[in-house]
Amino acid sequence: MKSWSTSIANKIAAVAALTVLSVLPVIGAASTTQSQGQSQAQSQAQSQGLYLPTAQQPAPAFPFLQGALKTQADDAWGFYQKTIGQPLSTWAAAEIAPKAGGTVFYPFSGPDFVTVAHAFPNADRYVMVAMQAAGAPVTLATMPAARVQGFQSKFIREWMKFSRLAFFRTDDLNEDQRDQFAPIGVTTILSTFALYSGFDVMEIYPIVYDEKTEDFIKSETGPWKSVRLVLSKAGKPVTLDYVSLDLSDASLSKNEPMRKWLAREASNPVLIKAASHLLQETYFSILRDILVAHATMVVQDETGLNYSYFAQIGPVDLYGGFLYPHELFNRKKQESLAQAYRESKNVKPLPFAFSYNKTNERRSVQIVRRQN
Repeated sequence: MKSWSTSIANKIAAVAALTVLSVLPVIGAASTTQSQGQSQAQSQAQSQGLYLPTAQQPAPAFPFLQGALKTQADDAWGFYQKTIGQPLSTWAAAEIAPKAGGTVFYPFSGPDFVTVAHAFPNADRYVMVAMQAAGAPVTLATMPAARVQGFQSKFIREWMKFSRLAFFRTDDLNEDQRDQFAPIGVTTILSTFALYSGFDVMEIYPIVYDEKTEDFIKSETGPWKSVRLVLSKAGKPVTLDYVSLDLSDASLSKNEPMRKWLAREASNPVLIKAASHLLQETYFSILRDILVAHATMVVQDETGLNYSYFAQIGPVDLYGGFLYPHELFNRKKQESLAQAYRESKNVKPLPFAFSYNKTNERRSVQIVRRQN
């Protein structure tokens, strides 16, 4: 990782620490009795998808957590749904009004499938891009007992953290990539989000870029750097592609096939969230220009495209409030966005915390639609 990555990771760690402290009392109030936890767990179990069902085992057990830890995970998911997931779904249906079918592109996503699935619930295909390698899905049956315990303890800790933050910390993801004892892996998180979102996970396999088709295809031999999840929901097939790719200019300037692939994927609705303001840096100008030239719609928070570029795509709708970035980022970033919020007479409310800033007056989303 380049020096800018280390700096950003440290900033996100601090952002996350502050945010966790701000919501811990609420979490405690949300799980006051054992009966409440059992009720939440039963409700979550009824709505979860199936993991790699077969004719011999049509309803396999949840693959990654067991017993009390699974109940904790269910309760954390219930808290996330109540505070962010359901408000996001309701808001998205009215304000994004996504069309059924098609592809949604989510750069700088990390393993955050849950946000894009809530914002665009009826897409046929999701394309997520981030730096970290996907890794093979965890299989507890082949793990020694000590590694199972280490994995599950780590998994529930990160799961609880996401339920509070609604984004992943870059340093946590990178640390997990280095873990040789009990790594979680991006693929395991993607699968868990899919299951909790009601998708059946039918297949998982590594994918590689194919020069003939100019797209990512199934690889029989690996590596597990990029991955495809073949999903199903209510009988409808859905594809989730996670591509591990360095999106900086230093990488893309030397990789014409990836620039062409990104331009094609960007010609769809785009989601940008908790992206560390990277697209506002000069060393991410290639992807920035691709998005401005090709995106049909962009839904983002203040960490996405600079407003001066964002507004070039089309008319902008503003939601929530924006004064300046989180204190750990350069206060001068997005000054044009702050001005737009001050001058607009039609800023709409945002009934949930979407990214780093959690307070009502500072959490923000912007939507732009290209005019044909």
